[in-house]
Amino acid sequence: MKKTVSLAAIMATMLNYSCLNRCDVDCVNPPSPLWFKVVDKTSLNNLIAEGIYHRDTIKIYYFDGGTKKFANIFYVGPAGQTDIIETNIGIFQPLEQLNTFYLYLNQYDTDTIVVRFVKSSDGCCTAYPLDSIAINGNYADVDKGDYSFLIKK
Repeated sequence: MKKTVSLAAIMATMLNYSCLNRCDVDCVNPPSPLWFKVVDKTSLNNLIAEGIYHRDTIKIYYFDGGTKKFANIFYVGPAGQTDIIETNIGIFQPLEQLNTFYLYLNQYDTDTIVVRFVKSSDGCCTAYPLDSIAINGNYADVDKGDYSFLIKK
């Protein structure tokens, strides 16, 4: 009996400590949406804004096993512009590994995006920052003005 009470006391202490909010916050920051800008490789002009690629044909997809699935996309941009592709691809595939997505621009042009998000915790908050990204097998350049990843054509 004494052994059972001691065991119960230890278990209660462990449960209480594990549920204790030590930082006065309980937060999880999911993977942030990514921004992609399709640009001319020489001039860096936005090819969606110029009408080379059309919003109604652009999609992002990935494969879950053998099933093709689509990620959400939105069009965003500074000062009322909506020519940057925003997507939440980080929430669709497993963390801590390279995941492949495809940016379908039209029937002739599809780009491959490989990303990896990792889990990071400071004991109070857990976040899922972007660890690596490659576009068509190359390091992804970033626009220093709006922090979008550049897809150069």
